[in-house]
Amino acid sequence: MIASDGGEFMTTPIDKTRNIFQRKGWVIILAIFCSILWGSAFPVLKITYREMNIANGDLYGKILIAGIRFFVAGLLILIYAVFTMKENIRIRSLKDFSRVFLLGLIQTSLNYFFFYNGLANTTASKGAIINSLSNFLIIILAHFVYRNDKLNHNKVYGIIFGLLGVLIVNLGTGLNLGFTFQGEGFMFISVITAVLSSFMVKSFSGTMHPVLLSAYQLILGGLVLLIIALGGSYDTLQMTPLAGGLFLYSSLLSAVAFTLWYTLLKYNKPGEITMFRFLIPVSGSLLSVLFLKEKFTVNVAFSLAFIVIGIILVNRDPKKGKES
Repeated sequence: MIASDGGEFMTTPIDKTRNIFQRKGWVIILAIFCSILWGSAFPVLKITYREMNIANGDLYGKILIAGIRFFVAGLLILIYAVFTMKENIRIRSLKDFSRVFLLGLIQTSLNYFFFYNGLANTTASKGAIINSLSNFLIIILAHFVYRNDKLNHNKVYGIIFGLLGVLIVNLGTGLNLGFTFQGEGFMFISVITAVLSSFMVKSFSGTMHPVLLSAYQLILGGLVLLIIALGGSYDTLQMTPLAGGLFLYSSLLSAVAFTLWYTLLKYNKPGEITMFRFLIPVSGSLLSVLFLKEKFTVNVAFSLAFIVIGIILVNRDPKKGKES
């Protein structure tokens, strides 16, 4: 049986009645897949901004792209739901609407608004490190929220390895101890929104299908971003075939990654699958090496090794001393 307060991630013999989102092997594969998809957004967005003539400091331009991207992603999920769920795609009550609107506001609108604005006023390395703190906080807070998702030595060591991995990949890239509210402060606010939204998804998916939850929050959150983007000027904005193709890909990756991740959160412990999100900055670095011809460094290799060790530790059964 699946515990209502956090899912059951560590299992013994495989129960054939479980779906793939409840089977350990598939959970690992899907969680890694989601992290790679989100990691691919880093080089894809860099190329898209270049193709569309969006400058690094053009925050409204980036918010516009994010708003369209997430709105289209939500529509793609909804189209999929029309063919697979038919009449069940409707929001059934005002309570459900308020939930998806609140989730869209926090996870999509506020998170990306503060992320983009914060990142514009700090270094990329500090932004990546601060952003990774959301994974750390989710694992810690899950200990207090869910009775079957408690901290243990393996999880603590796993978190340490994960954070070390993020630190290593960003060594020598402009780290300093400076702090500004519109820079590091905004990044910390984006971390808070990410943490809140993870627990909201876990709670809301108990009564609303993860596919619909993902679709409607992306649509509503994207609309809010588009409203914010009305304050910008886009005289120099341009569209190329490459930008259009990458734009469609970024919408697809958001649609697939959010839907899969929401379903994983529904059936599993947040404190365990969240560990896989430490792979996002590393996969982003590796994919940037492939597509942006950035230099592959020893730091990236060590970072990946540390994060993999952390994932293994978090998903080991501390009582048996081996992987479940």
